Amino acid sequence: MDYLAPTERFLRRTVLLLLLTVALGGAMAVALHLLHSERHWLDLIVPSLLTVVMLGLFVHLLCRPASLLQVIWVGTLCSVVGLAIPAWYYTIVAWREPYGSYGSLVDTLPPITSMPVPLLLTLIVFLRPRRLLLIATGSWLLVAAPVLAYLAAHPDELTSPRGLEMVIALGPVALMVLNFIPFQRGIEHWITGLQRDGARAQALAEHDALTGLYNRRAGEGFLSELLTAPDSGDVLIVFDIDRFKNVNDTHGHAVGDVVLREVSQRCAALLRKGDVFARWGGEEFLVLMRGTAEAGVMRVADALRTVISASPIAPAGTITASFGVTRFQANDTMASWLKRADEVLYEAKATGRDRVVRR
Repeated sequence: MDYLAPTERFLRRTVLLLLLTVALGGAMAVALHLLHSERHWLDLIVPSLLTVVMLGLFVHLLCRPASLLQVIWVGTLCSVVGLAIPAWYYTIVAWREPYGSYGSLVDTLPPITSMPVPLLLTLIVFLRPRRLLLIATGSWLLVAAPVLAYLAAHPDELTSPRGLEMVIALGPVALMVLNFIPFQRGIEHWITGLQRDGARAQALAEHDALTGLYNRRAGEGFLSELLTAPDSGDVLIVFDIDRFKNVNDTHGHAVGDVVLREVSQRCAALLRKGDVFARWGGEEFLVLMRGTAEAGVMRVADALRTVISASPIAPAGTITASFGVTRFQANDTMASWLKRADEVLYEAKATGRDRVVRR
């Protein structure tokens, strides 16, 4: 089963496709060089090795999806080396033997001068190191420097049709791509800021400002989501602070707010991380628990009741709460489930308060 997040799955599929594309390009280069009557051994070895490495990385990423970043780094490094070797080799040979058996650089250099551009784009898209500009520039120089230096020293080859093409591809075009790095970083930071602001706004919209708990809107959202795949082990606990109106009338709403915050904190400390705890409205709270055994539910509900009244909340004194507990039943809707929870909560209040009633 694929446990990767959607974004990671998308990146993984993209990298897999890219690896296959590079491997196919290497295999085509080998086939074309085999058809050439004056092929050089380097033109067969480098693309062959690159094809094997890319296919190996493809299989490795299929088997180990978590190794995505390592595969990107290794694939990029191998691509840089695969471009740099012929660039340096043919340049050195042409420089040493300008009229040798292999001919001039523009005649012998394989068609690799267009490859730094997709290589740089790969670095920009997939890698996020702090020194990306330095790494991308170094990769470009490793491939472009020997060719550009040679052509600068040989004007006759520089002014040939392929010489001009090589200079343009390795010079202005590649530098234009490098200029996108700070632009892309800025866009990325802007998008990250928007996502952070969106997450903050969503958190504010889903949480109660006084207690920090989920609000009713968020609680209803969790209930709706649960009801798409309910289970008989799902439980609603609804509780209400007893005689809370007296607290507000006697001590004021500021003290009432203190009571609400303290009750929220005491109960939240007892609940599991996966439980949903929401302020349902006023002094009423809701707890949504999934897959809980009967004994465990009553134990949790009674522990919540006990912790609320365990010690006084100054200056209001000892606070108690009444609890209604109900499990999900077949054919329940949100309305029917909540209605039953309210009914058992009312029963707890009607039979003396500070107690747990279950149905």
